[in-house]
Amino acid sequence: MKLDAVLTRLRAGEKLHQQVVDGRRQWWFDEPFQDVPDAIVIKIRAGGEFPLVEVGDSLFGLPDNSQTWEGVDGV
Repeated sequence: MKLDAVLTRLRAGEKLHQQVVDGRRQWWFDEPFQDVPDAIVIKIRAGGEFPLVEVGDSLFGLPDNSQTWEGVDGV
């Protein structure tokens, strides 16, 4: 999945899901399911043009550990 496709889905209000498997983050969209490479999410978060925020469903209350993320356009 490419950066523009991920941003399009986030701007449409879709939520990005995350889990850690074997010490690595895995990201995906639901319905339709699409894997999102970790490198794309890192690029979006580092760029600051389109902030991603945690929805607040972290298993252990740790920052950057939420299972669900959403975009905040125009911040």
